[in-house]
Amino acid sequence: MNDHPLPKLRNQLLSLHKILMLAERAMYEKEGNVIQSSNHFLQLLTSDERFAWLRELSQLIVMMDEAMEEKPPITRERADALVNEAKQLLTGQEKAGTFAVRYAALMQRVPSIAAANAEISKSFASPVAS
Repeated sequence: MNDHPLPKLRNQLLSLHKILMLAERAMYEKEGNVIQSSNHFLQLLTSDERFAWLRELSQLIVMMDEAMEEKPPITRERADALVNEAKQLLTGQEKAGTFAVRYAALMQRVPSIAAANAEISKSFASPVAS
């Protein structure tokens, strides 16, 4: 797995997830909503419909974590499938779902999201060694 892009991609997606959460939180608070604590924000992330779109990325990261911890080790085919799933989610290739629409809009407004996306795109472009 050392030569596979999955571990690096997983870390990039985790960083992106944090940036997206912070951007969504800032917009939420700018609209006059108050987040009283970290626990309150966590509750919003897991149960408020406004933040539901982020759960697709959260679930993909968890799937990657679980796959990389599998015994016997994850197969190259499974790792490739997870990389492809991430690519489809971030590019909206599969369907223009809520995640793709919200992500594209935020990428236009938040430079750190666009920068993170550019780095992640390099992971998609890197050839997978056999």
